[in-house]
Amino acid sequence: MRKIDSSGNRAVLGLAADSGSGGSEPSVPGASGGAKVCDQAILVERCAAAIGEAAKGKTPALLVVALGGVQVARDTGGHTAVDELLGVITSRLAGEVHGLSCLARLGDDEFGVLFDHLPTTIVAMDVARRMMSAATAPVTLSSQRRVELSASCGLATWRVVGPNADPAAMLRAADLAAREARRTGRNRVEVCTREMIGRADEKAEIGRDLRRALSDQGLGVCYQPLVDIRDGSVLGFEALVRWSHPVHGQVPPSRFVPLAEEFGLISELGRVVLSTSTAQVQEWSAALGVPLTVHVNVSGLDLAADGFVDMVAGCLEASGLSPFQLVLEVTESAVIPDLDAAKEKFARLRNLGVRIAMDDFGTGRSSVAHVQALSVDILKVDRSYLEDGDADHNEDLLQGVIAVGKALGMQVYGEGIEDETQRSLLAKHGCTVGQGYLFSQPLTAQAASTYLRSNLTAVAG
Repeated sequence: MRKIDSSGNRAVLGLAADSGSGGSEPSVPGASGGAKVCDQAILVERCAAAIGEAAKGKTPALLVVALGGVQVARDTGGHTAVDELLGVITSRLAGEVHGLSCLARLGDDEFGVLFDHLPTTIVAMDVARRMMSAATAPVTLSSQRRVELSASCGLATWRVVGPNADPAAMLRAADLAAREARRTGRNRVEVCTREMIGRADEKAEIGRDLRRALSDQGLGVCYQPLVDIRDGSVLGFEALVRWSHPVHGQVPPSRFVPLAEEFGLISELGRVVLSTSTAQVQEWSAALGVPLTVHVNVSGLDLAADGFVDMVAGCLEASGLSPFQLVLEVTESAVIPDLDAAKEKFARLRNLGVRIAMDDFGTGRSSVAHVQALSVDILKVDRSYLEDGDADHNEDLLQGVIAVGKALGMQVYGEGIEDETQRSLLAKHGCTVGQGYLFSQPLTAQAASTYLRSNLTAVAG
């Protein structure tokens, strides 16, 4: 984590920034002849001064070197080992940066290099590659433990960031490039582009607007019917969140749900969908005299939250919906990180009377083992088993997946049913409940109410 001492005192690391820094600082062992190493506050000061010189035709630039594996070293060797490791890495990096005004330690896993004037990116790319090579060479600690790190480098130039750039914008741009280098494989160098900054700005804007939409009830819930695939009668609905952005139009869940996770909004998003959908389905159930079910998707972060089970219980109590009418859908990827914790949460949910469905079943390497351990109630067969390809092979796989679910004593649902052939295939192998565009796309609450009254001839089991 980056930190600037608010008192104005510098957390000294390495040589003095220069004679203008107001004092001398001890040298980094082994860094003789290398760059001067300072903290982030000095880097910011120097960057601001360099930006001030841009009007004279100079092009300031910032290089960020982000290390990977420091946390692993801390977990296995403790703080003492990390301090020793970073001392070695700092010395190496300082030795590779010659003639530049500032090499700064930005945190336990990041370093920054300021170029007062970078006429061509070739120079910076050469520095970045040398620093990357130095950072990733194995380190043998005094404990004889061997440590290897990865490095991801991001370069940002003043010309790309823009004429109104300040040090914070330069650091952000270099970080964006470093994250892109990490995302695309590590031990890489990426140069920040205007497109990269534009995407990040749009992402931040959508994140802010999502927070506002949650507080202002700007999100909607749609309902896709779950039907008896033999006659199309409605048994319940899967609740799906939708967002109509005032500028960007319909933002797909595949885009804003990850943002909700990143910005810490996923629990609130889950609460909105759960409270809205349980109240709506209870209203329909009471009006029509049938116990319709509602399926609500649950993310791994939702499941891990301490207050999740209490939140579910609160939504059920507020809506009046019977717990048995609520099905929480999880994917295998949501429970694998901590299977024991998931088992404990599932047990508490079952004590409430809530049922659990495993979504996208059949796509994970250990699906059978996981559903056995978790004792889920419903398996939703992944739509990939219905897609075009080797029809005979896919049918054999589909038959096997359905048979496994039934052998485990669970209900098996189909999803992504788009045509009569797929419906018939599922029915042939004993799957009687499903959803898909063959029956209906997700509907607004008003449209779902009309659809329900036209297709309600059976009661959910």
